[in-house]
Amino acid sequence: MAGGVGMLAAPAASAAPSTVFETSFESGTAGFFGRGSTQVATSADTARTGVQSLLATGRTANWHGPALDGKTLLPAGSYEIEAWVKLTAGSGSDAVTLSVARTPTGGAAAFERAGDYQVPVSDSQWTKVGGTYVVPAGSQSQLELYLESPDATQSFYVDDVKIVGEAAAPAAPGALVPLSGGFESGAQGWGPRGDAEVAVTTTDAHSGTSGLSVTNRVQNWQGPVLDVTTSLGVGRAVAVSVWVKLTPGQAPASLLASVQLDGKAGTTYNNVPGASAVVTSDAWTELKGTYTLGAAVDKAQLYIEGAAGASFMIDDFSVREFTETPIQQDIPGLKDVLAADGIEHTGVAIDARETVGRSSQLLLKHFNAFTPENDGKPAEIQPTEGTFTFGDLDALLDFADANGIQVYGHVLAWHSQTPDWFFKDGSRDLTNSPADQALLRSRMEAHIKAISDHINARYPDGDSPIWAWDVVNEVINDADNANPHDMRDSRWFQVLGETFVDDAFGFANEYFPNAKLFINDYNTEMPTKRADYLELIAALKQRGVPIDGVGHQAHVDFSRPIEWLDASMDAVEALDPTLLQAITELDVSTSAENNGADVSAGTVPQHRPGMTDRAQSETEVGYYYRDLFAMLRTHDESLESVTFWGISNARSWLRTWPAARPWETPLPFDDDLQALPAYWGIVDPSKLAPRPSDQLAPRIAGHDTVRATSTGVTGAKVTYTLPEAGDTRDGAITPVCTPPSGSLFPIGTTKVTCTATDAAGNKANPTTFDVVVTAPPTTTAVYSQVNNGSVVRANVKQTVQVVVQLGNKGKGSLVGASFGYSCTQKSGPAMTLELAPGSAQQVTNRDYPAGQNATFQLRGTPTQVGTATFDCTLTMTDAFGAKVTSTNTVTIDVRK
Repeated sequence: MAGGVGMLAAPAASAAPSTVFETSFESGTAGFFGRGSTQVATSADTARTGVQSLLATGRTANWHGPALDGKTLLPAGSYEIEAWVKLTAGSGSDAVTLSVARTPTGGAAAFERAGDYQVPVSDSQWTKVGGTYVVPAGSQSQLELYLESPDATQSFYVDDVKIVGEAAAPAAPGALVPLSGGFESGAQGWGPRGDAEVAVTTTDAHSGTSGLSVTNRVQNWQGPVLDVTTSLGVGRAVAVSVWVKLTPGQAPASLLASVQLDGKAGTTYNNVPGASAVVTSDAWTELKGTYTLGAAVDKAQLYIEGAAGASFMIDDFSVREFTETPIQQDIPGLKDVLAADGIEHTGVAIDARETVGRSSQLLLKHFNAFTPENDGKPAEIQPTEGTFTFGDLDALLDFADANGIQVYGHVLAWHSQTPDWFFKDGSRDLTNSPADQALLRSRMEAHIKAISDHINARYPDGDSPIWAWDVVNEVINDADNANPHDMRDSRWFQVLGETFVDDAFGFANEYFPNAKLFINDYNTEMPTKRADYLELIAALKQRGVPIDGVGHQAHVDFSRPIEWLDASMDAVEALDPTLLQAITELDVSTSAENNGADVSAGTVPQHRPGMTDRAQSETEVGYYYRDLFAMLRTHDESLESVTFWGISNARSWLRTWPAARPWETPLPFDDDLQALPAYWGIVDPSKLAPRPSDQLAPRIAGHDTVRATSTGVTGAKVTYTLPEAGDTRDGAITPVCTPPSGSLFPIGTTKVTCTATDAAGNKANPTTFDVVVTAPPTTTAVYSQVNNGSVVRANVKQTVQVVVQLGNKGKGSLVGASFGYSCTQKSGPAMTLELAPGSAQQVTNRDYPAGQNATFQLRGTPTQVGTATFDCTLTMTDAFGAKVTSTNTVTIDVRK
């Protein structure tokens, strides 16, 4: 907020700054008052000019001192403030700072500086303190100028205070007023967001002597925040830069710059494309990106967020208009190239930012369809029951309608980004009772019908640009579970079961009769998930559900075998040749790991670059796109649409999820909207540079849990199919798994670990799956009984012996070697009851077929009179390893 920050338009060159306030204290204290315990009064002891000065005494804290209320005195503008200071006689030397306590209306207090920090002063001469101070736009509930010193009890004189400056002309949103600063003169307009605490610090700085510390961040969205309303303009790109560093002693953490927008359509949040990084406590890191405001707003705020709990510093920030490179007009449009190959819709995921400026130019040249990235999701459309917010979606539809672009709707029913109220009755969670099922089903219908009614009212002639909908999204679990088709155990499934999918398609068909209706999921190219996905689709077709198409998100990586997606598309065509197919969310990760696209899976694991050389990595992505689209063109009869998940690499979700990944180049256009090798891989592979050497590790597909039944007490030999493995360079590769197929697996769960190595020696990250061996239900029936009777009599300090009989009343055989017996005392005087020496051996030396029995002995020595009771449990296994038990209560009546 303070000096040197270009927050406000400079006064006109012809306007001379005016004197706002001036006093030499010749006629009183001039409005100065004591802050804290400070007492102020005029004094004739000494003066810089005239005969009087202001004396400040009684200070008991460093922030105490003489203060002036500047709330009405200083409107938004830039000011030069000076005050002359001299210590009282005999004080020697100290340091004084001219500080400002400022609280924006409705905001949090900030403590800032005007001029240099802790200016050296003495008792022998007058010293000028102060400097430039800028009051930001907006109203202030507090604005106090005050002098302070590190010596909490120091008294001093003040004289010749002068404030010269100009109120700034009001700046409107869209003025693109540049911002920059370095915290040398206060917090410079930055304040706390949420629970975060911010304070100017001199412990570290990127430049100069000061930075802003950020602590007490209990959630990832909390951090420092700055009003940038007047620094943004619709359709105009700005360059954003903030230097960040973790405070000492912390592990690396992901941080990113984001923007909160508040307007008539509500509140939305955007990441600043490109401005994310993994930050350390060892060095300063620049968060740098470009941002374009997509639509008019009332207020815009820049904030730094990231891993919850991470404390950090920021310094040297700027927001300035950015001169963009024109898009390339002399290259073929993707939509034209793919239309010639039989792919009708070439789409891209967008929000309002892609409807203005240069991004809209790129969109119109290369795409004839788009998917609303977030603006059609349930949480956006109906955040609270019965309250619908269509403004953002309407703006996108208007853009599509005006430019002849078709829209792929996303999404009607999803487990994520769906408000909790959908699945509650008041504060109570819905169950699968008939009444609750009816309530949730009615909410689903009301939601879909409201969207339809709204769109029909806007397009009464039935010419809505929406050509298709993702009806349900991500309904298959990544691993096997107990649900049919391994369906995700979402709240939709928990309440309505599998047929919630039927319901969603039924309502979508009723209310969107002219749209194509798709099911959609990620990792559909993975062999095990492919099988589950196709199994569900087959069941939907058999039940007559009105499904038109199958969506494959295709969030892939540049080592994942293209053959896997090819096989999935083949399988859909084999299931039903009339089903349409769509690639709905295409991007190609350049990370060494690819952990899927489940946005509800948390923030781990972290990722790392797949190739260290960025140019080579981009070239390799180009070859991946070459091979991918060569395959997709073979499915032109069923493939209706290909949608890229983001217009440029800077806008890719991969750059920030689940942690900062600045190396990702997953899309055809770079951060500056220029064509990459990925583009040429689709359009003209002859323009690709020579392919780099093979540096990418193979991928191993997931494997469902293998289950087997034991054939004996040692378990069972289990034969399993190997998981599929390979990469885009080598094709299929045979993995090596340990323990190998055909091994003897014990009863219980054994983890199998698989690895794979390609021809270039690149090794895959190991993958694991479980082999679970269980024993069949036992046919034996073990019994045990105390032969001494229900109560055993004993004397104090004399050994008592209890005889126990066991046997097999069922079929099969009990394994004597598995015998175990233990007693736990439940009541009475303390004593120990345990197997007599050699007693267990009598039992374990043979097995027990039906009708066979044996005896063994327990011993104990009571030390007190009373009745002691024990729960005694016998355990054995049958010949197939099934555990069997029998429990008796043993009572010892101890007498003298």
